[in-house]
Amino acid sequence: MKDVKSLTILVVEDNPGDFDLISEYLSDVSWVSYDLIPCASLQQAKEKLLVNTLDAVLLDLSLPDSTGIGTVSNMRSLSDRLPIIVLTGIDNDEVGEQSIQQGAQEYLAKNELNGRLLSRVIKYAIKRKQMDLKLEKLAITDPLTELYNRRYFFERGWNEYVRARRYEHALAVVMMDIDYFKKVNDVYGHICGDKVLVNVANLLKKTVRGIDLVSRFGGEEFIVLIPETELKGVQLLAERMRLEVADTPIEHNGKSFHISISIGIAMIDANNGDFEGMINQADIALYKAKDKGRNRVELYDSGLHDDYLPR
Repeated sequence: MKDVKSLTILVVEDNPGDFDLISEYLSDVSWVSYDLIPCASLQQAKEKLLVNTLDAVLLDLSLPDSTGIGTVSNMRSLSDRLPIIVLTGIDNDEVGEQSIQQGAQEYLAKNELNGRLLSRVIKYAIKRKQMDLKLEKLAITDPLTELYNRRYFFERGWNEYVRARRYEHALAVVMMDIDYFKKVNDVYGHICGDKVLVNVANLLKKTVRGIDLVSRFGGEEFIVLIPETELKGVQLLAERMRLEVADTPIEHNGKSFHISISIGIAMIDANNGDFEGMINQADIALYKAKDKGRNRVELYDSGLHDDYLPR
């Protein structure tokens, strides 16, 4: 006998009769076991999300703390990883289209419901959301290292920069470059070069905090956004990154070798421009580190200028 799949569904519905009807419909389905978690408001949904592992959300558009099409986006703000199926008494194609535009995966009028239809809609809403998340990941990550890509770094970085300026928070940009990377490719080959990039990416991810953003900026360059940490903490973190990379051997075809990175730091309080100006300052500090012998950390200061870069 084929194993019965089990799904946990959050049912955001303030009408107990409708919840019972949904439960009755899904109990008639033999090929899937549904664990339905009821909640009567978005506030209750928020609480349930904190303590439950869920597969999908069935959402009514008329709740005590949210009504109308905005309920979909309000639900998405609580969790943008879960598929949302809108179930409503409003049998209107325009409302259905608006629900999809707001981020729902499917829309069903309650007068159309039966167990087989609802089960099928839940199944494909989950698959559609999984595909959407995969496509989203491809759009914002580097395919080799699986770090965030340059595009996402700029998008998130600008948001963090504006927030830091508004609330006078600390913010740092740390840029790093693998020393003599071309030599690695020339001596050991590009497959080994890719291995080095992945290895460095993994070491950086292991070193930073959860709120820090690590990105592959291009080629052998990496960049880290560090919010709400003063200069001393940033310097300690950068030095830890440098040592982690320098102390970790690269194994390739039975041979072992070491690499190093050069690092430049820019702090928001030294920047009179914008976020791209901070990146430029970190770049200048990075090339100062290279010019002074590589495998070191340097801080940007106002005495350095763009023409310092030994390009």
